[in-house]
Amino acid sequence: MILLVIILSALFIYFIFFVSQFINIFLFGNAPFISTDRETIRRIISEVQIKDKSLIYELGCGRARFLRLVEKVSPSAELTGAENLFSLYLINKIRLELQASKIKLLKQDFFEINLASADLIYCYLNNATMEKLGEKFKQECRVGTQIVSRSFKIPQLEPFKLLKIKNKNIYFYKI
Repeated sequence: MILLVIILSALFIYFIFFVSQFINIFLFGNAPFISTDRETIRRIISEVQIKDKSLIYELGCGRARFLRLVEKVSPSAELTGAENLFSLYLINKIRLELQASKIKLLKQDFFEINLASADLIYCYLNNATMEKLGEKFKQECRVGTQIVSRSFKIPQLEPFKLLKIKNKNIYFYKI
């Protein structure tokens, strides 16, 4: 009986996730949830500068894989993930609590977050969102802020480095 309740609960959570994904993509035009593989993230981390107590954001963090891997290599960093999709936020919040992670997870639209003190920002979103974020980055981020975007350019900024990993472009910017 308990197993049946667990299975039905899991199916309900996945149903909610897929319905919210559909609404998020087709009604609001937001980026779909697509995770970046660990190998790519490790490569990205090796290419950026993370100092002690760096303030690092993952915008549209999904499962916060980028932040979870940064946490392993730089435990003194202050890590914040923003996820607006409730089902992903909830699943992730539970996972991070169970893992005793120090990642701060926000159920918030990342356009409402002040990024002025960010040292590093990671995004894997879509073209339309990156265009809007480009303006936000230019207005809020301080000189020296590093921004990494998987697959999608920021039209207002010029990348200082471009890597191709598994046939995907990774754009590196510095304000």
